[in-house]
Formats: sequence, structure tokens, C-alpha cells
Amino acid sequence: MLLQLLNKEDINKCVTLSPTMEDGNKTQPLKDIKKNEESEQVPIKIRELVTSRIVNNHYIDNVINPTRVSVNFYNHYKEGDYYNKHIDAFKAEPKLNHTYFDYGFTVCLSDNYEGGEFVLDNEIGEIPFKLKAGQVLFFPIIYPHSVNKVTGGLRRALIGWLSTNVSYEQSYVLRNLYEVNAHAIQNKQHDLAVKSTLVQNYLKKQWGR
Repeated sequence: MLLQLLNKEDINKCVTLSPTMEDGNKTQPLKDIKKNEESEQVPIKIRELVTSRIVNNHYIDNVINPTRVSVNFYNHYKEGDYYNKHIDAFKAEPKLNHTYFDYGFTVCLSDNYEGGEFVLDNEIGEIPFKLKAGQVLFFPIIYPHSVNKVTGGLRRALIGWLSTNVSYEQSYVLRNLYEVNAHAIQNKQHDLAVKSTLVQNYLKKQWGR
């Protein structure tokens, strides 16, 4: 799921408050599968900004319905950097809270880079995504993923995870209903839009509990 999340002002704020980067291998137990720089020191203002943009996004609210959003890392990929295929940890820190994540997400903060595609490995194969500044990509945490080698420039991003009570199958149904609503509104089919919105809101309530 790829969509525009941040505007230019948001992006500038995220970049301006970016902390000092460290060796990214410090947070990966599997050694030598990535080469990048990152930091877990995400300022509270940035955590709040990104979380607010996610939970208040109409599409995300209606299709994923997040119950928890965690903004965890800044990362930088300069020329030659990469991250080979891996799976994210499902359980949130601290582990004693017994909280599990359902989706991962990456928010791109730059346009001036080459290569560096985010590659998602799902049932139909490996799908590359070339993210632009301000775009966010959500993906089921069960999917392996990687970042292709950057061949030029600097790829900046924010990384996080979220939880939801809506299953992937239910989210698929909600996404289809969302598209029905959008089509009805675009074609001024008021009665259809009202009825499909009613169904979507009810299902979101039932499944999101």
C-alpha cells in the first residue's frame, strides 16, 4: 500500500530534526546482511507528527484501522548501501507488554537518490517500489523485504510498525468497499455512497475491536 503521507513542510521538519546516524548493523542480529546508517533516537515531535498523519489519514483509517503506531528509526542509505532480504520482528519492545505488530512501514524523506528500491517479496514474487519524498509504504509484517543497493545520492527514511485488530483478509474487503465509496462519490451516486459507507463503518467497528 503506497500513498502520499507527508507534505514538504513535514519532510523538512523530519530532515531538520534528524539525529546523528550510527552503524546500522548494531540493530540487526544477522550480521553482514545490510550496510547503512540509522538511529533509534527519533524526536518525540517527529513520532507525534508521523503517528498523527497515519491515524488521521482517511484511507488508512478505513482500510487498516491502526490501534498502535510505533515510529522507531531514521535510516540513511548512501551510495553502495543496501539491506538484503529479511523479516522484521513481530513482537514489540518491551517484550513483557506482549504487543505484536501486523504491518511495517517506511516513510521516504528524499528524492535525490538512485537505486535503493524497496523490494517486497510476496505470493506473486518480488515487487520493487521506488519511493518519493513524503510517500509511505505499508506492508504485512509476514512478508520478507529488502532495499536494493543505492547507486547514487542519499536515501533518507523513517521506519516503523503498527498494530491492528483487522486481519489482512478483512482489510482486503475494507479496501474494496473504500473503492466502491470513492467511485460512487465521483459519479455522484449519493444513495450508493451512503449505503456502502454504512457497511464499511459497521465492519470497521466490528473487526477493529
